Amino acid sequence: MSRWSNSRVAITVASLLLVTAAHWLTPSESHSHAFHAVHVVLQKLHALPIILAAVWFGLGGACAVAALTTALYTPYILEMWPVESGGRIDQFGELATVWIMAILAGTLATLQRRALEHAAQMHEGALTSLVNALDARERNTRLHSQRVRAYAVRLAKQMGIRGSDATILGEAALLHDVGKIGVPDSILLKPGKLSDEEWTVMRRHPEFGFRILASVPRLGEAARIVFAHHERYDGTGYPNGLSGLSIPLGARIFSVVDVFDALTSDRPYHEALSIGKAIRAIDEKAGSDFDPEVVRAFKSIPAFEWRLMADSVNAPVTDNPRMCPPDTDQGSI
Repeated sequence: MSRWSNSRVAITVASLLLVTAAHWLTPSESHSHAFHAVHVVLQKLHALPIILAAVWFGLGGACAVAALTTALYTPYILEMWPVESGGRIDQFGELATVWIMAILAGTLATLQRRALEHAAQMHEGALTSLVNALDARERNTRLHSQRVRAYAVRLAKQMGIRGSDATILGEAALLHDVGKIGVPDSILLKPGKLSDEEWTVMRRHPEFGFRILASVPRLGEAARIVFAHHERYDGTGYPNGLSGLSIPLGARIFSVVDVFDALTSDRPYHEALSIGKAIRAIDEKAGSDFDPEVVRAFKSIPAFEWRLMADSVNAPVTDNPRMCPPDTDQGSI
């Protein structure tokens, strides 16, 4: 169980114990109107931990809290057992309300979670299909986008970036070359050196990608990273010549792992470097092409982790190009 899940469990249990203790300690005599009102309100607040459990843990969590509430509330019922039948019915009614609430809230929360997970899967599937189509167009870069996403998320984690920010970075890394849809095949697939005019067109692909992604509300932040993914730390990149911290952090992270994957992959213009040599090549560009802080975090990740991530992405494909030759020189990283 993650630290965040443990915190949620602690919050749920603490709220239940706090409400129960306050309910027990508050006088319930009807002649003390103020205290009696507080007593009744505290009794109703047993709904709070149940709702928290439903939202965070679904039906099973809500029912578990309902069972714990019943166990804590039953001794109070026995101690304060009403003489009149109406009071008894009221006490059992409170317990019945607890269980009805747990079942309804838990069921609704579980259904909502499944719907969100299905929507997320559909979203992920659509993005992956688009990227697969782009990678199929450029066969020499097959699976490049998937590897770069895995690398970017890992490097972001190393820098303390998690949650939605890491998700946005992962989406941007996956879709960073979507703007190449707007680049003609005669330029994109040209085997030789591009002319100045052709480079002008090629360098517009971050702009094309930004326009495509910015039209999707959920991808607005990812679009900003895509737009800046060819900027350089020293200001010599494109399209806007941004420098230093004016470049979005996600783009600064992405640029490192993008070059890393290019260096450790076979391309028409070079053979794949070992991971050790690729890391050193990136380190040499710290302060010029890359943010030194990002490079420092990149270097702190063990070389074997980069290989494992590449192998994990490449595993389903049997005809992928050769990746990351064996590291015979990792000891000098």
